[in-house]
Amino acid sequence: MASTKFTSFQYYLSALGSSAVAMGLQVVIFPWLVVGVLDEPADRVGLAQMAVMLPNLLLILVGGALSDNRHLGTYVSRLYLLYIIPFGVMLIAVFGGYLSYQLLIFFGIGYGAITAFIQPARESLLVQVCTDDLQQSVAKSTFVQFGAQGVGFMLVGMFDVIGLPALLVIQMAMFVIASVLIRLSQPAGEGLTAGRNKSRQSIWSGLREVWQHPTLLPLMMTVGATGFIGFGAYLVAMPLMAREVYQAGAGFYAGMQLSFAVGVLAANLIYMRLSGGFKRPGRVLLMSLFCRGLIMIALGFHVPAYALFPLVVLWGMFAGIAISLGRIMTYSEAPESHRSRIVSVYQLALLGTAPLGAWLSGEMITRWGVLNVFVILGIGILAAAVLGVFSRLWRSHLEKPAAQP
Repeated sequence: MASTKFTSFQYYLSALGSSAVAMGLQVVIFPWLVVGVLDEPADRVGLAQMAVMLPNLLLILVGGALSDNRHLGTYVSRLYLLYIIPFGVMLIAVFGGYLSYQLLIFFGIGYGAITAFIQPARESLLVQVCTDDLQQSVAKSTFVQFGAQGVGFMLVGMFDVIGLPALLVIQMAMFVIASVLIRLSQPAGEGLTAGRNKSRQSIWSGLREVWQHPTLLPLMMTVGATGFIGFGAYLVAMPLMAREVYQAGAGFYAGMQLSFAVGVLAANLIYMRLSGGFKRPGRVLLMSLFCRGLIMIALGFHVPAYALFPLVVLWGMFAGIAISLGRIMTYSEAPESHRSRIVSVYQLALLGTAPLGAWLSGEMITRWGVLNVFVILGIGILAAAVLGVFSRLWRSHLEKPAAQP
């Protein structure tokens, strides 16, 4: 039985890695099409990134509620195949010479809508198929996800050689492979299936659970501040910094993204070697948030390129440990009956606030310039970390969780 469980988790990690290669490509290709190919100004870059993330704000609670009454292996497998639609449309448009800002907006909305349903379901499936203790399993999944995204970043670095059509085909192939692997991680008849009390499948019940929970509420508020402020810098300010401050192209921007991914990988590799994990994860999360604020302020002082990439690696390290700890605390505190819905609240806090942050960052950069905005956003991150010290999150204590039976 143990070997079967381990095999299921391996399939899950393989599916996660396959989809993450495609998503790593997407993280760089989409903003660079707006910034480097269409040469759009900062405010329109922010709007384009907002289009990708806005569905998380509107649909992710629905996605979480639906996931709590599904056989997740089958459900997520089908959702992965839906990605073929927006990428196929994009491929046809590129071949036909119809690439435009409006097309990218529609593509972003379609891509984001599918992602809003996949994320809570895929995160809940991890708890069902993991074999190690939960902290180790989450760290491994984060490691695989960002390692595979790094592969995607390296592929984008060859954008001028490979060409956009080939990269789009690679993305579609990766999602098809992920669909097959995720179904193998939980075949029909295994794991949790439908048949729970559907009267409890309220979209808002997850929000009520979080609102009444002394640890989850400050956690979601802190994560929300990170999504609102941090994603604006990561998704809007970084590509504009590559173009306007360092006068560089897609390869340079891909290198920044790869540096961030290397930092995330390094942090989770260290974390996986810690026996027992962190007993005070909320405290570590807030300290990592404070350090990220300092790094963002430093980036605002126009550091030379040889210092830029190490700073981005450090940024990724502190972000990587925070990503894992936020997920671990959410899984550990959420009751099984509401897990997907509470995971969707976590995703809403992290990614649902990001569209507004991306739009605001674009508007601020238009007025004050990209370097000044890095400093302003860094100060905002510092303020969020300091406020978190006075919450229950700073005092929270996490016992080592066991694997799911």
